[in-house]
Amino acid sequence: MLKREITISKENFMNLLSNKSSLFLILSIAVISIAVYPLVIPHIAHPSMIYHIILHMISLDVALFLTTISAISYNKTKSKKILLTALSFGFLLITEFLYLLQSSNLLGMFYIPLIEVEFPHLLLLVMLGLFAAGVLRLEKK
Repeated sequence: MLKREITISKENFMNLLSNKSSLFLILSIAVISIAVYPLVIPHIAHPSMIYHIILHMISLDVALFLTTISAISYNKTKSKKILLTALSFGFLLITEFLYLLQSSNLLGMFYIPLIEVEFPHLLLLVMLGLFAAGVLRLEKK
């Protein structure tokens, strides 16, 4: 019997990254395969929790996709606008990850002492600031 080696060349990998629909599919499969067993299965008897967890899984998946796409775009263009956008989506990814852990009761509410603000809310504010800076930034020609 012949064995076939599966090798991924750099060109095939870059083609995969440039095809946004296949990249989204791969990232979605990764998020689902990693998150379903520890997050969804323990709450299978609570439909309202399942819907809340699935909502945050979808949000995490979209944030991961946007972060990946903007990081690839920054790697190609080296634009500071794209860098700020990539960083903002990175903060969104972290925020959605924390919300996913909170919705599945693996992480409680994490308040910042002194100001009594939830940490994910602060991250969302940073994300909005970075996104606004990326949108409003003027590129020097």
